[in-house]
Amino acid sequence: MKCSNCGNELTEDMFVGGLCFNCGHDVSETVALAEKEKALADEEQERLNKKKAMEEAREKQERIEQLRADQAERTSHHRLTTGFTFEDCKIDKYLGLVSGEVVIGSGYLSDIAASISDFLGVEATEYSDKLKCAKKAALNDMISESVELGGNAIIGISYEYLTFSGNMIGVSVNGTSVSITEK
Repeated sequence: MKCSNCGNELTEDMFVGGLCFNCGHDVSETVALAEKEKALADEEQERLNKKKAMEEAREKQERIEQLRADQAERTSHHRLTTGFTFEDCKIDKYLGLVSGEVVIGSGYLSDIAASISDFLGVEATEYSDKLKCAKKAALNDMISESVELGGNAIIGISYEYLTFSGNMIGVSVNGTSVSITEK
């Protein structure tokens, strides 16, 4: 930093005394100006850092959204069968066993509604709806696992239902992930 009066390079000793050793000029306003410039430079650097961090976060979010879109695309075209072949496709590679599991609670209100349905002899739609949601969630879990293995189809799909204490219901779905191509 230089003296604003004579242009002499200022040293730390001059800051302590407050005067330029060359011309005797008060350097306190030069120091204040330098501190102000440093504060402005620090603010600008902070602003640039925040801008960069926001840009990196936006790019990361875009990559995540693209990965999700790619996953959804691969998942939506996944072929499924309870059998062990597809008539119009050839199995190129067996990738391994895949599964999906979901455990749900029936819930107090569902239990009451089911009791009423049982008494009246009608379908317990509350349980049916929960079971359908659980099956779909377990299937989606299994499909995601197959996609991660590189599969585009699952053969030999089977479901199992389990009951746990406290009115908990488990749904497990299993199959074999395969890679197929059209014949």
